[in-house]
Amino acid sequence: MSGQPERKPDDQDGQDAKLQARNADPLVRKSVAARADVSPELLFFLAADTAEAVRREIAANPSTPGQADVLLAKDPADGVRSAVLEKAVGRIPPNGAVPDGPLEKFTLKVLTVLAEDPSPAMRQMLSEAVQSLEHVPPAVVSSLVRDEVDKVAEPVLRNSPQVTDEDLVTVLKTTPTRGRVAAIAQRPDLSHRVADAVVRTDDIDAVALLLGNESAQIREETLDHILARAPSRKSWHRPLVYRPNLSSAAVRRLARFVAVSLVEVLQQRHEMDEETAEAVVATLRTRLAKNGAQLADEPDEAEAEPAGPSGADQARSMHAEGTLTEEEVDEAIFRGDRAFVVHALALLAGVSDGIVEAILNAHSAKGVVAIVWKAGLGMRLAMKVQMQIAQIAPSSVVKARGGVDFPLTEDELTWQLEFFGAA
Repeated sequence: MSGQPERKPDDQDGQDAKLQARNADPLVRKSVAARADVSPELLFFLAADTAEAVRREIAANPSTPGQADVLLAKDPADGVRSAVLEKAVGRIPPNGAVPDGPLEKFTLKVLTVLAEDPSPAMRQMLSEAVQSLEHVPPAVVSSLVRDEVDKVAEPVLRNSPQVTDEDLVTVLKTTPTRGRVAAIAQRPDLSHRVADAVVRTDDIDAVALLLGNESAQIREETLDHILARAPSRKSWHRPLVYRPNLSSAAVRRLARFVAVSLVEVLQQRHEMDEETAEAVVATLRTRLAKNGAQLADEPDEAEAEPAGPSGADQARSMHAEGTLTEEEVDEAIFRGDRAFVVHALALLAGVSDGIVEAILNAHSAKGVVAIVWKAGLGMRLAMKVQMQIAQIAPSSVVKARGGVDFPLTEDELTWQLEFFGAA
């Protein structure tokens, strides 16, 4: 007998695996990378293999040590990073589970690295993979929400249970891009606070989505604001008609301007008291008699509300009392009180109403920014005045720098004021 100790089968397998891991043929190395019964050291060694196919197999292998997964999360090949992404997401506890503790540190590191991946497509893949999970590390969700690319932020904004109302309102105030606003408008069980913020953006498409989101909570006052603008915004008509639990007043208002076919839907969908049902029929008959089947937006004089103080009077009164604040102007924009906004800007800027009207009627984006600046109000408000009061197209709006700052120099602002005689 030889003096050498007898080699055990497991030892022999280990030696064979080591030899195969160094084989010149990448297919042989890949077969080792897929195994769960080789040593962690060998798997770590293969995580730096020159062949992408081998590294991709290591990235997908559940037995790969965490240190190697972190390395693979920074791999130059998209296929390798996507494989380790899928594995890391699979380790997040499912919804309804009670985690034993924090996520394993290497899995957390992998997710954190991928949330800052240089490829927007990879970050979007991560966002889509975790969008509905309730145990995603908060730092990862926060990074995705704040991502500069809309397609990355949208999935978590639309669905993540970890995104708070405060997060959503902040996004709507600071980075209200069309994609982000639309994503938020579609969130399930949207609170009335966030719904108000969506409406304040005056994004026509997003408001249509909000109205079609039956689980969204919309306050009566907010719905009144929407109804006041709805006649000229046809994309709102159908979702408004199909909105559940409309008040009698809302039903009557809709009957004045939506298509006749939608008035019939109103009558079928909503239980009406006898007075409301008769009013809807009378409105429909009047419209058909005056205009055939064409749409009209003629308020029913019988339902007209008594006139209160004008916007101009309110603005003057508040200015005299020292209560004419940016918040009050913002509220006036929200309710569509143009007269209040015009007089408030004139009073705060120390110019005539006619100058403010001239700027607004000229649809001058820079002029609006300048007069809001002179009034001592913020750039975010200037964007709202441009879109909602001056009716400037979104593509022509002068946007805030960094989400909050005026993008024009003081000389540029002064020149605009001089041009309109407001300096």
